[in-house]
Amino acid sequence: MNRDIDFVVVVMGELKGKKILVTGGAGFIGFHLCRRLTDLTSNLTIYDDLSSGKMDNVKDVGKVKLVKGNILDQKKLLSTEKADLIYHLAAQVVVPYSMENPLIDFETNAKGTLQVLEKARKDDAKLVFASSAAVYGNPTQLPTKEDYGFHPVSCYGLSKVVGEEYCGMYRDQYGLDVTVVRFANVYGLRCHGVIHDFLDKIAKNPNKLEIIGTGLQSRDLVHISDVVDALLTVGSEEFTNGETYNIGFGTTTKIIDLANLILQILNLQNKTVITTTGVSWQGDINTIWFDISKTRKELHWNPKVSLEDSIKEVIADRKL
Repeated sequence: MNRDIDFVVVVMGELKGKKILVTGGAGFIGFHLCRRLTDLTSNLTIYDDLSSGKMDNVKDVGKVKLVKGNILDQKKLLSTEKADLIYHLAAQVVVPYSMENPLIDFETNAKGTLQVLEKARKDDAKLVFASSAAVYGNPTQLPTKEDYGFHPVSCYGLSKVVGEEYCGMYRDQYGLDVTVVRFANVYGLRCHGVIHDFLDKIAKNPNKLEIIGTGLQSRDLVHISDVVDALLTVGSEEFTNGETYNIGFGTTTKIIDLANLILQILNLQNKTVITTTGVSWQGDINTIWFDISKTRKELHWNPKVSLEDSIKEVIADRKL
């Protein structure tokens, strides 16, 4: 059977009719995930305080119930309709903010994850926890496998480590079904990452593009549609329980090369001057490059969307 057809059949069969809760569903990844989930279930709830998520994202998903609440509000979270499957995406994700506000970062990402785990335990629901490349820090092994270990260099990364450890504890002690997914750099429409940052700067001043840092930082860039495919698979398959998966493209791109690619697509390579600050923010990572061999093998998943095609999509959407 064709892999794409097989994927749809399996996912639709396993998720059809399930009660699904997505924390942080009004955010970038949450929007794209929820839009796909509406094709698989009519019982979908977004739990989001809209502090960084957008109401437009909720409205554009369509067939979904919104519960406006903070994951730290235990009473409200636990009283939300019983779920069969929880995707925990809600998080504080800005590394510089985590370094300036480590207590707030810990409250949201560590304590908040514990609250969501309690919701999953109460409901006897499967939990998919969104972690990050930040748990690896600056790895000496590239590409980096899931068993590399924890070496965070930011408060954000450390808070994600704590979240993962709590997931493991709840799995071992309470028998909770938990799958951990570690995201590389996810991009696509409605995202606010390095690609959109560059396009914003070029829109304001097409003669100059400033890169924060040296430009030699390197990132594993994976498209949101590929990420959603992986999330649907781990949410639907029992064999993923207790496992951890790298979700990336399996390659790495220097930020300076990304900038040059964008300028080439915009036909600005001979007009726009690239400059660098030379110094990045505290807690920044030098290289993110995932080994995705486990994800490919076990999930029968392969990222499909190329970086160049996606940048063209984003530019067309922004009408630059």
